[in-house]
Amino acid sequence: MPDRIYESISNSNINRRKLYGALIVVILVAGIAAGVILGIQFSDSGDNTNIKPEMNHTIPTPDKHKLVECLMQNPKTENKAWNSQENCTKVGCSWNASITQNGDGPSCFYPLWFGYLVSNVSYHGNGIDITLKKNGTITTFGESLETIQLSVEYHTNTRLRLKFFDPNKKRYEVPPEALDIKKPLSSMDELTSLYKVNITQFGIQIIRKSTNSVIFDTSSPGLTFADQFLQITINLNSSNVYGFGEHNHRRLLHDMNWKRWGIFTRDVAPVDEWNLYGQQPFYMNLEEGGEAANGVFLKNSNAMDVILQPNPAITFRVIGGVLDFYVFLGPTPENVVQQYTEAVGRPVMPPYWSLGFQLSRWNYESLENVTKVVNRNMEAAIPQDVQYGDIDYMHNKLIFTYNNTERGYKGLPEFIERLHENGQKYIVILDPGIGTNKSLYTGLPNGTYGPETDAIAKEVYVRNPNGTGPLEGEVWPGTVLYPDFTNPNSTAYWKTWCSYLYNDLKIKYDALWIDMNEPSNFKPGSSSGTCSKNKYNYPPYMPRILGDQIYDKTLCMDSIQNWGIQYNVHSLYAHSQSQVTFKVLRELFPDKRPFVLTRSSFAGTNKYAVHWLGDNQSQWRQLPWSITALLEFSMFGFSYVGADICGFWFETTDELCQRWMQLGAFYPFARNHNAIGFRDQDPAAFNAFIQRTSRDVLITRYKLLPFLYTLLHEAHIWGSTVSRPVFHEYNQFFCLLCI
Repeated sequence: MPDRIYESISNSNINRRKLYGALIVVILVAGIAAGVILGIQFSDSGDNTNIKPEMNHTIPTPDKHKLVECLMQNPKTENKAWNSQENCTKVGCSWNASITQNGDGPSCFYPLWFGYLVSNVSYHGNGIDITLKKNGTITTFGESLETIQLSVEYHTNTRLRLKFFDPNKKRYEVPPEALDIKKPLSSMDELTSLYKVNITQFGIQIIRKSTNSVIFDTSSPGLTFADQFLQITINLNSSNVYGFGEHNHRRLLHDMNWKRWGIFTRDVAPVDEWNLYGQQPFYMNLEEGGEAANGVFLKNSNAMDVILQPNPAITFRVIGGVLDFYVFLGPTPENVVQQYTEAVGRPVMPPYWSLGFQLSRWNYESLENVTKVVNRNMEAAIPQDVQYGDIDYMHNKLIFTYNNTERGYKGLPEFIERLHENGQKYIVILDPGIGTNKSLYTGLPNGTYGPETDAIAKEVYVRNPNGTGPLEGEVWPGTVLYPDFTNPNSTAYWKTWCSYLYNDLKIKYDALWIDMNEPSNFKPGSSSGTCSKNKYNYPPYMPRILGDQIYDKTLCMDSIQNWGIQYNVHSLYAHSQSQVTFKVLRELFPDKRPFVLTRSSFAGTNKYAVHWLGDNQSQWRQLPWSITALLEFSMFGFSYVGADICGFWFETTDELCQRWMQLGAFYPFARNHNAIGFRDQDPAAFNAFIQRTSRDVLITRYKLLPFLYTLLHEAHIWGSTVSRPVFHEYNQFFCLLCI
């Protein structure tokens, strides 16, 4: 932050006690209005436990609300005329048309006997091994295995793991290099455990001991374990369900009336109910009466659907891997998040300067325009700590270059030096695509593009399905290859070119912004727009994800990375890039705290990068939507999150931008960012009144930065939330659960 802003704050002579008193008032008012509270809360995630299961051989008889839908065909290519009693019963399922007519559930549903039954149980000191045998035959998306294994591991008195897998054949699982949830080595304590486990004929129940409430129950029919279709229904304690992502949820509390959400990383603006940038298969369930909460994480990176049902229940339909659940017992919502981040990783600690106000836009057109924006905001006394460089700073949109022309960004190194002299920072964007169109290399040293030739030489790229040569897609510089960040040699490659940008080109960036890393591709599958006709590019079951094919706007599912085929590891691309980029920054600048801003994410990415909410729109409805998304990502372990203030796409208005500045000033990540072709929307681009209101609310933010920084530190150490729903503090008031 410029020194004169610091001086302005220090000269205000605000008494510390009055400041914190005012802070509490501001937070409570904002929290009640937006359903958000900021606060510090410490809690112990608990000791280990030893649990003796109880046997229960009763098969529950569900009513019409507790039915599990039997799919007769791929819902993506569904022929509604084919949904008939004849076809339903032909595959072995049950039919009742009146259920759908009354809006209460599916007409075609699994009979109570279908699924897997417990055939053998083996107990050991830290859990149970259960053998499950298939009961009945209903084949819609591939033949189910005759036998599967359920491994129950007691990790702590508040955490256990339930893994359904094929005991006879190794299947893909999220690799430990991506996410390694260690089984604790400490001793177990049966007396202090918060749960007990019952075994039913259909599987398992987890019961909270303090209330004797079942919180996780697999007793519903329909458990399926085929090669590309895994399905399980979890009966819940209540309908108070939060989480799952990344989506544009209209409110925090989920609609449980047969709502289906697809999860698979995708480049699409947060507007409709599609799968968005990240894959976060985690939910929280506040139990009846608001006395306790639990959380469940499915460790799986394949495309999936979650179907929310009024039982209440959640059906998971996954097209690969295994069903690897982690259950967290809380008992408070804050405890749940702390226990979850203890497993997947605590939020990264951002540098203090990143808490300041930040400006960005796609296509300033020239360094001259960037300079004008920075200067006019300084003249208007708008505190600005960070300026961004989007893809327009590059030479022909090629990463690790810059447009060193008079009408472009000539003088960028000197501009960055002036920012640094004024106490400000500069962040550059790096998309993953490495341009391969050699006609764009004109103007580069020797007419060659080092990042491309180096990637080819080192073979650090996503490979074609046949394993030879790079798969090419198309993004901003035209045809590109994609670095394989799961390749062990990718770190050295990425470090070489990050160093080149900083040391050779003298672009002294302070942090890196990684975008388009779902990974995005403007052509379906490859630069040719096609993929091979096989079971990976055309799976038998297609989750509710955007696009006609699973490879729409991304890579062919049979392309190859070091961790596996794209079909399995697609949603880990940004996660691996975040890991590598974080490591590179730590190695290049060992005395500085790494700051990586990513658009796409997976569970545990919060350990390496922070997140913004993507390419939103300049619309009033986006303001409350941003609050929902902020709270959800806080639940996922991302403490530093924010939306593009004033909106990215479309023209903002004076009043909209003013109000959004007043909201965005209290996002943990406060950045004003907009798209090419629209009006300037930095605070100094508006009239004196809007400048004053923006300056006033930002000054309030800066006064609160020590408190915000403390919250971020507590999140980093203990896993507590920075932005939290009101029910995290007052869950005993049941009416607050619906906010």
